[in-house]
Amino acid sequence: MNESRLLLALVAAMSSPAAADEVAEIEEVVVQASRVNLAVQEIPVNTTVLEQSDIVEMAWKPADEILRQVPGFSLLRSADSIAAAPTTTTVSLRGLGGSAASRTLVLLDGIPIHGAFTTEVYWARVPRQRIERIEVVRGGGANAWGNLSLGGVVNIVTERPELSGWAFDGTLGYPGTLDLAVSAQHAGDDWHLDGSASMYTTDGYFNLPEAQRGPIDEEVRKDHGMVSLRGDWSPSAGLRAWANVTTFREKRFGGSALDVNETEIDTLVAGFDWETAHAGRWKAQAFYEDFFLSDASVRILGDNEREILRAFEERPTSMLGTGLVGSLPAWGRHEVSVGADYRWSDVRVDEWTDYVGGQPRELLNTISRQDMGGVFVQDHWRFGARWALDGTLRYDYVVNSGKSRATMLEGGGPGIVVDYPANSETTLNGNLGTVFRASDTLSLRASAYRGFRAPTLRELYHVASTRSGVILVNNPGLQPERLVGIEAGADLALGPAATLRLTVFRNTVDDLVQNITRGTTGELPGIVPPCGLLAPNETCRELDNVGEMRSSGLELEAAWQPSDHWELQLSYLFNESKITEAPDNPQLVGNRVRQAPRHSLSARLRHAGRWFDSALMARYVGKRYEDDLNRLEVDDFVLFDLRLARAIGPNAKWFLAVENLFDEEYEVKVENSGALEIGRPRFVGVGLQIRR
Repeated sequence: MNESRLLLALVAAMSSPAAADEVAEIEEVVVQASRVNLAVQEIPVNTTVLEQSDIVEMAWKPADEILRQVPGFSLLRSADSIAAAPTTTTVSLRGLGGSAASRTLVLLDGIPIHGAFTTEVYWARVPRQRIERIEVVRGGGANAWGNLSLGGVVNIVTERPELSGWAFDGTLGYPGTLDLAVSAQHAGDDWHLDGSASMYTTDGYFNLPEAQRGPIDEEVRKDHGMVSLRGDWSPSAGLRAWANVTTFREKRFGGSALDVNETEIDTLVAGFDWETAHAGRWKAQAFYEDFFLSDASVRILGDNEREILRAFEERPTSMLGTGLVGSLPAWGRHEVSVGADYRWSDVRVDEWTDYVGGQPRELLNTISRQDMGGVFVQDHWRFGARWALDGTLRYDYVVNSGKSRATMLEGGGPGIVVDYPANSETTLNGNLGTVFRASDTLSLRASAYRGFRAPTLRELYHVASTRSGVILVNNPGLQPERLVGIEAGADLALGPAATLRLTVFRNTVDDLVQNITRGTTGELPGIVPPCGLLAPNETCRELDNVGEMRSSGLELEAAWQPSDHWELQLSYLFNESKITEAPDNPQLVGNRVRQAPRHSLSARLRHAGRWFDSALMARYVGKRYEDDLNRLEVDDFVLFDLRLARAIGPNAKWFLAVENLFDEEYEVKVENSGALEIGRPRFVGVGLQIRR
């Protein structure tokens, strides 16, 4: 606490009171993540909008780190996406986690950016320097999007410049990091064209404590680059068409010489908006994505003295999606919207395994496919001067299919073929919510909802392993997760300078998919069903549906601006996520869900001064468990970030950013052996932003 007080004094001294730099004003935000473009005040579930000022102050970080300002938002673990393996960059809200699958839908300008196989998110694909705002709709009240929106929806909205110009963003940091992005746009009478390019390279950091490092250990790091071109055309009033093509490349180094994966993603998006006087407003979008991953899986031996290749896989994937949403002409006080969407994914995994002397002895080919689609209708009804009622009904279908062939490379033969039975589901879900504006300063809201999540193709058809010795067995018989939830909240204006937003919620998930521990080995190899023969100190886990999980909690968001120079923001989540029923695994009843802390908090103090604009950010994450048995406790932590910025004329600004200000060594993962994985140490960066 003494360090914190000292730091506040330093910030205040360098930011002596004076007229604040001019800040762009943000109009009342209409949230596209609600699917029907409602204002925040009209949405009956808890909704947070990170505005440009919130984003710019953290723009040196990847997009997932920017989103950690929202308590309850998390990847599978607390590590940032620089270090995280692709399968652990999945997203959850309100503790609805437990396995490496996303339970929150992530959109980039309304287009899903999840991978088809594990629902991971490559956060480096998000052009941080072009983000206009980020919308976070919590809870199943966003179920107009269907599958994956179990815990909510995150929609990242990028800028669409109206004037010709260019922009540059650059950061040079320690440990050795270079982050560059440039964009340019040209505006004609009825068309706009803009392009951007970015690159990022870093020396990374050791994600193991020094005492646990061995001869093979190296820094974890990622290098990536992206090029994007976008065009808009408005041939007539009320009609706009657009197209966007993006190519993305990433190479990740996982902490040792053999642990490397590379990713290539090429995306094409096209769509149109059409607004008429009699037929309402219609929006259509379509996308195609070509994805390729090569990934080495290693096994660590001894005290990190040696590594061997466990498996190597190549995963080509194709995805095609389309959607149509229409807002019908107003009918009295009703605003009715209808929509439909479809997504098709085709994944092939070629995995070479059973390495001896550096050579594989077996090839496993897995081909899987997912078809899913849905239709929905939503009605927003304003009755009376103070009341609004919002209801959605959505029908979904999902069909998964897969087959695998195991072939011995020595001796050949036809191989062993497994043709899995189709895994399919149809479901009808809805939500109903109301908003009551009790006065000009108080608004009350309540909502009840249902949602679902279908198992991923990886959960159904593919065995996975980690470098720490965990074998995770797939389960082709998994059932969809089903959520029933309620929440209520109040929004209160405490005079012109302060606001308070309070929400209580309770979510129940039936058939939650969890990684169930089936057994471990000690100092000697052993057979643990269903994994089979395991090496020493390895763990067997199997994906299975748990009977019931319940998540109950409270969300608090507050803001106070006592003057033009100072602003304080605070967000807090209390969340109790526990297994309440587990007929096949009774030992889990009463246990907390993996990686779901009870307490999460973030705070931000801003000051606009004569010499500097400054921002101090703090984040607390409580204790949580790495495993389903609640034996591996991950410690809590508090991190501080600091940013100082100064304008250089009307179009440029430099900044100094320090992440993990006090160089805290904090845990993100604990293994059965006692080994730890730690987060990013202190990072210092100097950057320049130019807008012309």
